[in-house]
Amino acid sequence: MSDQFVSSQSTLVCAQEWHDTTVVINCSGVVDMLTTPDLERLVATALEKQPTAVIVNLTDTSMFASCGMSLLVETHERLPEDVPLVVVADGPVTRRPLELVGLAAFLTIRPTLDAAFEELSASAV
Repeated sequence: MSDQFVSSQSTLVCAQEWHDTTVVINCSGVVDMLTTPDLERLVATALEKQPTAVIVNLTDTSMFASCGMSLLVETHERLPEDVPLVVVADGPVTRRPLELVGLAAFLTIRPTLDAAFEELSASAV
């Protein structure tokens, strides 16, 4: 099952994909104060379905503002302890800002979607 939206600002496209009970939220474009509310609604919809794991894929994100980082923190805090959140981020647009503000200390960040799934498989053992 997949849900998709194009932000009302049309600078962000997000899609929700399910792999069994793991939800992958793929983001493409700009995550800023204009588009984050749309992303927040998609995340809320996904969490209502009670996934066993959440992956936020920022691979195709061209800008990632602090409000997007806040949304990741809020999502992490909303999840039950046994539901992992893995963020796919690599490079200066996504991973670097997460590291600079210290979020890499408590968010699980992997450079690729495959690495995110490997992380979930390893933590399930």
